[in-house]
Amino acid sequence: MIPSRSIPFLLRLSVATALLYVIVRWIAPPADLLAAAAAAEPRWLLLAAALTPIGLVLQWWKWRRLVRAGLPRIGERDILSSLFAGFGLGLLTPGRLGELGRGAGWSGDRFRAMMLAGADRLVSSLVTLVAGVGCALYTVPAAWVVWAVLAVLAVGVSLRKFWGTARLASLLSALADVSRAAWVGNIVAAIVFNMLFFAQMLCLLRAAGPLSVDAVIAIPIMFALKTLLPISLMDLGVREGAAIAVLGSVGVGAATAVQASLMLFGLNVLAPGLAGLLVLFLNTRTTHLPTSTQRVEFAHVR
Repeated sequence: MIPSRSIPFLLRLSVATALLYVIVRWIAPPADLLAAAAAAEPRWLLLAAALTPIGLVLQWWKWRRLVRAGLPRIGERDILSSLFAGFGLGLLTPGRLGELGRGAGWSGDRFRAMMLAGADRLVSSLVTLVAGVGCALYTVPAAWVVWAVLAVLAVGVSLRKFWGTARLASLLSALADVSRAAWVGNIVAAIVFNMLFFAQMLCLLRAAGPLSVDAVIAIPIMFALKTLLPISLMDLGVREGAAIAVLGSVGVGAATAVQASLMLFGLNVLAPGLAGLLVLFLNTRTTHLPTSTQRVEFAHVR
């Protein structure tokens, strides 16, 4: 008998597999994807890859802002390690919700760390949704009602899924002492990170040839749509389906959209996630005190 805990994982794996099968079977066959990848201009691919480390630094910085404000005893090494541990956990969950477990190894601070990680993810998701709604309003003004309703539903579902109604008060209390400066820094970093993420997709699409202005504006809409549908493992299939639907409406070929989407997945989800799984493996074999605690103890001895 299949354990009940495995059922959600298997369902989302099934969704990802089914969506990808439909895409490569009838919309963008493997031969077309390989041809699109072979024809891509290397300079644009290299530029997209070069933006990945910058994105990782931004994610670390905005996460660090919240941790230093909410959990000042956590050391720098543990903050960085927790970020990659979250990438590893997110690799195996829909919408990368596993990233909420970034601070799972912080004894005594797990709940607060989960609240901070949830707030960090929610801020980034809201920035993505706002950007997508803004571009949708610019492109199709009549769609604003639909986008507004979807955004509100997404926020409501996210709050309920991450914390539940009973835990909302606990969330607010856990974040009450986070300074305004920390929130502003996190929001600004989230905005810059989203812009960089959009720029990466632009580079990957541009590698196939010139893009229209409409195609550039459609990129945030694609990511907003993907954010609203965290129903598959690692967003596989959903991301590519959103790329086909949104970018295809502005003249981007299906093979180009899927190929760029899969490359983006490799750069920003798969590679950091594999590094995160390595961090998780190493953390299970070694234990260490937070560096800030060590400094306090050394100072006390002296």
